[in-house]
Amino acid sequence: MVTDNTLEITNDTWIISDTHFFHTPVRLRRENIGRYCSRPENWQELIIKNWNNLVSPDETILHLGDFALGNKSNFDLLSGMLRGRLFLIQGNHDRISKSYCETRGVTLIKNSLLVEVENQTKLIFSHRPIVPLEDGWINLHGHIHNVPPPPEGSNLGPNHIN
Repeated sequence: MVTDNTLEITNDTWIISDTHFFHTPVRLRRENIGRYCSRPENWQELIIKNWNNLVSPDETILHLGDFALGNKSNFDLLSGMLRGRLFLIQGNHDRISKSYCETRGVTLIKNSLLVEVENQTKLIFSHRPIVPLEDGWINLHGHIHNVPPPPEGSNLGPNHIN
């Protein structure tokens, strides 16, 4: 498995995925993420409020992709208002360059992130589920939102955590 970054996961690390900020009916003509995932009407403001109430400026946020849609001004607004040091694994809706992210204090990780905890537990963080998953690894991922656990015979198994 290939990675392009390292990050130490500690008790001060928050993990989130698929916030889809600015994925609203005004921005898109198709069904928005709020309805698709049964989010409350003010979901975007609620996520921002909860994020800033829980996360300290010195804590790390590992975002597993699909942070925000829209133009660079949306990204600038969010990166300026959300607390913590943001590491973003690039999702299919994250279309901002690594250099642009870095100028906003955000570390963009292009593929996946492998972490070994105390030389025992092997974690791989990604946006999409990694299939096939090598033995001994646990894949923490996003992308499939609030879809129920996979059925028997699926390519996803108990070591895939959405």
